[in-house]
Amino acid sequence: MARVLVVDDDPVAQRVLVRLLSPAHEVRAFGDPAAALRHLADHGADAVLTDLRMPGMDGIQVLARARELDPEVLVFVITGHSSLSSAVEAIKRGAEDYLAKPFEPEDVALRLDRALERRRLVARVRLQEEAAAPGGPEGVVLSAHPRMAPLLEIARRAARTDSTVLIQGETGVGKEVFARLLHAWSPRAGRAFVPVDCGALSATLLESELFGHERGAFTGAVTRRAGYFEAADGGTILLDEIGATTPAFQVRLLRVLQERTVQRVGGTAPIPVDVRVIAATNEPLERAAREGRFRQDLYYRLGVVTLPIPPLRERREDVPALAGHFLRKHRHVNPAVTGISPEGLAKLAAYDYPGNVRELENVIERALILEPGPLLSPASLLVGPAASLAGAAGAPEDAEPEAPGPLAMDDAEREHVLRVLERCGGRRAEAARALGIDKSTLWRKLKRWGVQD
Repeated sequence: MARVLVVDDDPVAQRVLVRLLSPAHEVRAFGDPAAALRHLADHGADAVLTDLRMPGMDGIQVLARARELDPEVLVFVITGHSSLSSAVEAIKRGAEDYLAKPFEPEDVALRLDRALERRRLVARVRLQEEAAAPGGPEGVVLSAHPRMAPLLEIARRAARTDSTVLIQGETGVGKEVFARLLHAWSPRAGRAFVPVDCGALSATLLESELFGHERGAFTGAVTRRAGYFEAADGGTILLDEIGATTPAFQVRLLRVLQERTVQRVGGTAPIPVDVRVIAATNEPLERAAREGRFRQDLYYRLGVVTLPIPPLRERREDVPALAGHFLRKHRHVNPAVTGISPEGLAKLAAYDYPGNVRELENVIERALILEPGPLLSPASLLVGPAASLAGAAGAPEDAEPEAPGPLAMDDAEREHVLRVLERCGGRRAEAARALGIDKSTLWRKLKRWGVQD
């Protein structure tokens, strides 16, 4: 079920679109474009349907702001026959399609569903291309630590089989990267790799997403839909955060693993699937199974091969190689930077990284934005509390903190945020990541300061 925002100052048009789309999608309607954009920044959406002609902010402006907040969001413009030239201009600027008033019910739903399916297919192809690329997927585990060598060897051997694999490790340690590596090394490398975050979905929605559903299986199931297991047929599926699932779901998953068939929600016929299953968790499943919080039979079924990935603080030898990898990955942010200074590497190696590899990548990307010279220096490599906006405002690391007044602090923060935003070419999502805040927080700060595009 996609999240759709309708932006139109005409209440009648709002009601028509909500009625057309709400059986199959989660639809929110707004008469005020600014309110719709705030909702998009705070909660996200899969698609935005916006009228072209509205007081205060027209559809072209909504399109630009929406794509700025989320480059992946699908934007449809709504137009009358007298505004077709404006609709064409909107498509040139990145709109997915236009919808002409009066609406044809089947046409609106069909266009939206086709666009959503096309986006899913593009994402799936992108995943396949990453997995099949020479040398493995982007972010291949680089390691010089003795503990990782036997782990990688076990992974290579396991990859050649269809046995289930359980990857355990702290959040941000690289479990999905390891799963992609297993897929890339396997005979299934040319087929789909489908990652699913089990912890992000309710039990009912998780079953529908994984196993699919028949038309009429529940409220909103207006069409038959294949699940992720069918989409991954011939390939690999990653069940991330498997420890967060319910006992009822675990029973169904165990049956799928034993019988190699799925049964859609509301269906009766078993559907054969040829899927290699990899599960991942940040919680020790053996303890959860012992305490009765996870089915023991499923634990043993998933853990035919178990790969415990140590946290980054226990393999500091990997920090320089990983830092160099992330520098090359994000160098487009600041092409003038050619490397990391010795002092910078020493600072990186001394930090504990509670957020693991993911935190290290954020540190490097932020440093590329902040660094004025050719080498990443300790001043730009902000870690721990120093990575906050106040710590990034430009004070020397060893200086005694003063107690500036609230106006001075706000001015310093504003100057720093605008400098980062400029280095990011005005791309707010990228700037928010570099600043260590979410997009909605950045949006509110810029609004408070009266900063426009």
